Amino acid sequence: MIEYITGIMVLFSALIILIASVGIVRFKSLYTRMHVVTKVSSFAFLLLLIALNLLYFSWKVTILSVLVFHILIFLSPISAHIVAKVSEIYKQEENKKTE
Repeated sequence: MIEYITGIMVLFSALIILIASVGIVRFKSLYTRMHVVTKVSSFAFLLLLIALNLLYFSWKVTILSVLVFHILIFLSPISAHIVAKVSEIYKQEENKKTE
């Protein structure tokens, strides 16, 4: 029974990633694309880690999953912030060149 639940969670996670990838292609703004990448993919990755923990329930897998998820949660907003800052600096440089 656990195999069916984990299979459904993995399929649901893959569906969320598919929807997020369509959103990345369709959205025009850099900021909306960053929102899709940071929020939606983190949720899908959380579902995947939960399914992994249900299938292979051991302390080692649980601790590694929690560690990986926390690293993702902490580094995802930081990387999005860096991309936004670089984009802002790049736009300012482009405006200076055209003036």
